[in-house]
Amino acid sequence: MKTEEQITRFIESELLEGAAPNGDPLARGLLDSLAIEFLIGWVEEEFQISFSFRDVVAENFASIGALAALVDTKRLGGPQVGHENVR
Repeated sequence: MKTEEQITRFIESELLEGAAPNGDPLARGLLDSLAIEFLIGWVEEEFQISFSFRDVVAENFASIGALAALVDTKRLGGPQVGHENVR
């Protein structure tokens, strides 16, 4: 299963209580800050990665696709995305 699909299933089953909204729930702003924190914890555990404070920026959580891209990059040990201007 692709990273994006895994994240979508988790969001729908655990954070939206089984609801399957039209469109991307991250892009539509359907998750509050507590749900985002829960999502971060699940992603770190599920994919065996760690987010730094530099990873937790709006553009990395703007959509499920953006989050999945960050996860895949971190899993491959590549350069971080989404915070090029943070120093």
